[in-house]
Amino acid sequence: MPVVRIWKRDGGAEEPPRRKRPSATESTQPSATESKAGETAVSGTETAGAQAKSAPEASEENEPPASSGAEWDLEVRPQHAIMTARIVAALLALVFIIAGIFLRHGSTGVNFRLADQLGLAVFGLLLGGGVLLLTRPRVRVGKRGVVVRNILGDSEFRWQDIRGISFADKKSWARLELVHDEYVPMMAIRTNDKLRAASAMDRFRELGAKYTAGNPS
Repeated sequence: MPVVRIWKRDGGAEEPPRRKRPSATESTQPSATESKAGETAVSGTETAGAQAKSAPEASEENEPPASSGAEWDLEVRPQHAIMTARIVAALLALVFIIAGIFLRHGSTGVNFRLADQLGLAVFGLLLGGGVLLLTRPRVRVGKRGVVVRNILGDSEFRWQDIRGISFADKKSWARLELVHDEYVPMMAIRTNDKLRAASAMDRFRELGAKYTAGNPS
């Protein structure tokens, strides 16, 4: 199955290109072209700084929210999945509650008692609660490792047990690659979140490179 790997622990890093050292004559006598280029770079930097101050911070909408605690550098939750689950849960509960209130007689002539009406409303609330379980997925990333929560329970993994993260072909969420060719699905990072998911993967890659730099194996 084709896999799009976003970050791998032993992938290595590219070295930045080295600059050619100028000679003594070139260092003491800068050309007019270099002076103009320097002036252009300075003016461009000032213009970019002014634009950055005046432009609204629209990019923050696509960035995954950081955890409120200092223990975690990144916390990701599925934005679209949470919104959809809440709407579906509310509709289910509302439909069953309305049905319990207004359906006094069934199509077969069976009379609904008060207990039946209450039971129907409670059943709708239970269905809505079951749908709300889809809002639980969460991924936390920090110095101590990665904590993945899908529908039920939290699983914590240390950095020495993590090999990378990837998106498998035709899958709706990312997965955490572990040692011994094992992996754990991360339902909090979903493809339908688009830019938000891409930002979360980029931030995950940065943190993974940071916390595994001293222990690459």
